[in-house]
Amino acid sequence: MGTMSFTNGRGKLVTREVNWTVDLKSHEDDPGFALLVIAANGHLSVADLRRLLKTECIERSTGWIQRRRWLFQEPGTANSPGKPNADGKDEAATEIMLENLKLSLRQLVRLLAEKGINRSRDWVRRNRC
Repeated sequence: MGTMSFTNGRGKLVTREVNWTVDLKSHEDDPGFALLVIAANGHLSVADLRRLLKTECIERSTGWIQRRRWLFQEPGTANSPGKPNADGKDEAATEIMLENLKLSLRQLVRLLAEKGINRSRDWVRRNRC
């Protein structure tokens, strides 16, 4: 438990209690239960997460878990085989994306390719500034 304080629209200081922990079992019937399980078990592989969800009678595809798992991971976590930043151009790609914030994903991928930095649309989406 913790507290949160803020000033409301009338200038009055308001304090609320905040619960920083969640009992997963109390949310079994909620629509977001699968996401809570993924968030609480970020150390497990996609296959292990799928098995865990199956024990709770929740069917999710491997792709569904992969697309949502990154939401709860530390920045820089590599989920794919190979070395992260293998070509050493991640910083340059990030700088180019910072300079072109209004471009679409497809346009950013093309721009990076023109500069000799090959990145997928998914990579650009995840690393967009």
